Amino acid sequence: MALADHEKRELAEIEQRLADEDPKLAAKLTRPSALVFLPSRTVRVLAVFGVYLLGLLAMISGVTWSSAPLVVLGAVLCAGVFGRLVFSAWRGYRG
Repeated sequence: MALADHEKRELAEIEQRLADEDPKLAAKLTRPSALVFLPSRTVRVLAVFGVYLLGLLAMISGVTWSSAPLVVLGAVLCAGVFGRLVFSAWRGYRG
């Protein structure tokens, strides 16, 4: 759904006012994020891998410091990642 010409002009005016009022914020908003260049599937895989590593780190730290809650937290994170992967595969298999 395309914007009408007057809506495009209004947005351009708002953008110009923002750049005039707060140039730092305008520069930050126009600068693309590093994740923009990655496909969303890659970002999701990296996020899942990060959560899994965080769970492993929590379990290792819990064992090292004899902290049962930390071991449980790590186990829940790792099992949650595994469960999510199984659920996604099952949902994809079902159609």
